[in-house]
Amino acid sequence: MNNASKQSTDIEQPAKSTFSKSLFWLGSAQVLGRIVRLASSIILARLLTPEVFGQVAIILTCFELICTPTRRITSAALIKMDDESLTASLPNANRTNWIAAITAFVAMSLLSWPLAFFNQDTTLIAPMILMATSYLLLPFGMLYAAINLRANNMRRVGRAILWQTIFDGLLTATFALLGLGIWAIILPKVLVIFVWIAIHRYHNPLFQAQSLSKPDQATPRSAWTITQMMRFGSQVGLSDFSIALRQNIDYLLVGYFLGVEALGIYFFAFNTSLGISLGIIQSYGTALYSHLCDKSNQAWDNMEVELQKRYVHSLKLILKITVPVIALQSILAPVYLPFVYGSHWIEAGALPVFILLCLSGLVRPIGEATSQLLISIDESRLNLSFNLGFTLLLAITISVCSQWGLTAVALGILVIHLIAMPAFNLYIHHFILSSRKGAKQDQLKGFNQEVHHDA
Repeated sequence: MNNASKQSTDIEQPAKSTFSKSLFWLGSAQVLGRIVRLASSIILARLLTPEVFGQVAIILTCFELICTPTRRITSAALIKMDDESLTASLPNANRTNWIAAITAFVAMSLLSWPLAFFNQDTTLIAPMILMATSYLLLPFGMLYAAINLRANNMRRVGRAILWQTIFDGLLTATFALLGLGIWAIILPKVLVIFVWIAIHRYHNPLFQAQSLSKPDQATPRSAWTITQMMRFGSQVGLSDFSIALRQNIDYLLVGYFLGVEALGIYFFAFNTSLGISLGIIQSYGTALYSHLCDKSNQAWDNMEVELQKRYVHSLKLILKITVPVIALQSILAPVYLPFVYGSHWIEAGALPVFILLCLSGLVRPIGEATSQLLISIDESRLNLSFNLGFTLLLAITISVCSQWGLTAVALGILVIHLIAMPAFNLYIHHFILSSRKGAKQDQLKGFNQEVHHDA
């Protein structure tokens, strides 16, 4: 082995090890949390009606769609900064987080009224406004979470996810047994944000930084302004929003075409079939972005090659984890679905929907990997275009298939995922990454020729 190959291997192995550890901490936290949530979902499935599940689906979908553009409004930029720019930009990042949080709170509160009018259900207003208050809590932990992500401290990030999920499941089960109905699901999701904040802030290096509200009089030139933060964060946020819209458009359309009860059945089938795998995939996306942005172990001359290696290795790793889980779920579904959740869900037609949605999870990691790759190489617009295009195809598919019921909708979702996700991945892999690699090689070639000519 020559020195160049040996050096490349020495650089590559620590990076793979770091990503594997990050995925382990985040993935294990999601899996353990989902086990706790499984117990609460069993209680909910036996105590609550499909109509209540439908109401919850509407509220949580609205929350997710509004929250997603603000979730990485500053963290995506902070993760990519050097140490000097990071320290100088923290005060403006904090202000940006508060602007985004207040805007989100107002938007969801105002949205509760037309949604209640459209669904002819005024009981939606109060839980939606309560859910919106959680936006106002997020800025107390957003910068601390960004610092942990930037440091690849996925053990801390995974711990925050795990304990947040555990408390959510325990509180939900307790409140459901107390007969709180829809409040049993909504109220815990607000309370557990305090757990998330506390874990991220505990022994966080950000405590050693200067005041976030009173920066020095002379702002360093390396500091990002609020406008720069909003511009960069909005690009990432729009990409994330397009993903969230893609993942939630089915709830909106199923509820519109088939009604709240059918939406409740679909919401139950979706969360019980894809709950664990989507939790792993979400953790994978979080770890992958930090992994791709981490340049501490990279040789700058081999940046594009290293990036491609990391991307391919990470995708193979997540598929090795999710494919067996999804295959096992699909095979055992006819046995454990009625046994665990109750036979009334089988009678409602949830089993075929469960299996078809579960199978769609086989290719969902590919879409997540591709999106995080594009964001990491500053191709957010391309990522946004793909996700919006896919969302449009998905909306058309659901609208057409809804004429034949929930099973047809689930089948359409499976088919469109099986076609679009691998196709998009192949396009990015063979055209975008290859073109960047070729451009880099041409640049180096021209530089070497110029130096040789001068010599």
